[in-house]
Amino acid sequence: MSEPTLYLRLVPEDVAPLILISGDPARVQRTADLLDDARMIGVNREFAVATGSHCGTPVTVVSGGIGAPSTAIALHELALVGAKAVVRIGTMMGVEAQMGQVVLSTGAARFEGTSPTYLPLAYPAIPDWPLVHALESAGRAADLDVRTGLTATFDAFYPHMAPELIGQGALDVHDLKDAGVLSLDMETSLVFVLGQTLRLAAAAMCAVTVQAQPHLHLDPVVRADVDRRMVIAALDGLVAWEKAHAAVSR
Repeated sequence: MSEPTLYLRLVPEDVAPLILISGDPARVQRTADLLDDARMIGVNREFAVATGSHCGTPVTVVSGGIGAPSTAIALHELALVGAKAVVRIGTMMGVEAQMGQVVLSTGAARFEGTSPTYLPLAYPAIPDWPLVHALESAGRAADLDVRTGLTATFDAFYPHMAPELIGQGALDVHDLKDAGVLSLDMETSLVFVLGQTLRLAAAAMCAVTVQAQPHLHLDPVVRADVDRRMVIAALDGLVAWEKAHAAVSR
């Protein structure tokens, strides 16, 4: 591949096989500050990219913007330049999960409209299990309150996730709770489906910073502490997965 990718403007030498992806471009710099020898690769639109290393293993951190469509663009272009594993980090809205907990999604309900263009809805959105197990071990070692279970992914934030903020009444979480849904977001089911179709090991590890109903926010100081420890745990888990994967592949 000689030309840079269309939106992220990447060539293979820019990117490590191990990827952390989040919606917020500002998180790229915060995460890069936790890496060794990090360098910013570039910023274009909602896509920011930095590459460094963690415990001697190269890692790239990318922002994919809010929602499934732009995240799909990022994942496609990362796969084109050699990505092998991707972990979504960021925030989620709690249903059964409580604020301050970290949700490690074991599956996602596909209420967004992008993933059906890749696989019909009859196919489940599930992560890579060895990667999930590595992340869970790293999260518990970091003394995070890790919950494993289902996430529901939506497209329309205000009507589907926070209707009370636009005067449309309380969010109905009855069916979500009946299904045992831990959290809501706008990307995870897409990440899992593209992991399957692009042959990427995919997982999602996110802090619950908002309560779905009533709509409440986690204290900013607590949020910053949980977020930092979660990102380090995600890095530890990715590196552990890579070492185990390499050993099995020999």
